[in-house]
Amino acid sequence: MLIKLLSTYGFSSGKDFLLSLFPSFKYGSERIALVLSTVLGAVANFLGLTPALVLAMFIAVLVETYTGRRASKKRGEPFESYKFSRCIIKVFIWVVILYILHSFAMEMQDSSNVVYQLGYYFFVILKLVTMVYFVIEYLTSILENLAEIEGKPKDTLVNAMWGMFKDFRLRMAGLLKKKGGNKDGDSME
Repeated sequence: MLIKLLSTYGFSSGKDFLLSLFPSFKYGSERIALVLSTVLGAVANFLGLTPALVLAMFIAVLVETYTGRRASKKRGEPFESYKFSRCIIKVFIWVVILYILHSFAMEMQDSSNVVYQLGYYFFVILKLVTMVYFVIEYLTSILENLAEIEGKPKDTLVNAMWGMFKDFRLRMAGLLKKKGGNKDGDSME
């Protein structure tokens, strides 16, 4: 009966269905998939982040490392292991900071004490701010590397990004000012 049901969805057997459900087994990469899933899950739980966010942070570090190596090559500098070690140290520091913030938040989470509840929200917000700051710092580094790869001054793309942010902020301030104005559109200042 199960095979008949599966055949209505185009599966010729139970094995065909299972290989569709777990395709890593087709390629003999189930161990790698299991190890990667376990590591990502453990790190996500340890830091209080979702696996997707841990993966995104990992990709940001990989892209920053890759573009950094390409920028070094463009400058004619050879690959040096100490520069890669610097990357590992930076990642370690970010992980420690996120772990500390998560640990403090979890310590205060289940308390009925108002001060502890406020502390919980404080550390959750601080962790969120830290994650956004991580993104900004890695994006800045990646943009510096990309500018160098393109043969431009290091700050070209970073200045363009901050210019767009400043323009966006000014537009938002203008919209808020208009919204708070009187019938003629003038400010009530």
